[in-house]
Amino acid sequence: MYTLDQAEQLAAEFLRKTSAGWDSEVALFGEDELKARKGEFYYFAWQGAKYIATRDDKYFLYGTTHISVHGETGDCRFLSIHECHSVDPFNQRTN
Repeated sequence: MYTLDQAEQLAAEFLRKTSAGWDSEVALFGEDELKARKGEFYYFAWQGAKYIATRDDKYFLYGTTHISVHGETGDCRFLSIHECHSVDPFNQRTN
């Protein structure tokens, strides 16, 4: 079983590799409230690096900006909008 810190490292590496060549630099949020574990998965929010640094809305990237990491396998993937709404990963209630 991966720890939250290990899963975060996997998510960051997945985001780095996947976003190579994108027009915008992206990164995981550092805030604890945008990291969560629910059931078998860890969830992490990401956004444009300029937005994270400045919180200026002109740098905000719209769309689904969540990554899930399976706690046992370490498999990473982006969540769809439907998954984000149904899982609601950063809501404080537990599954």
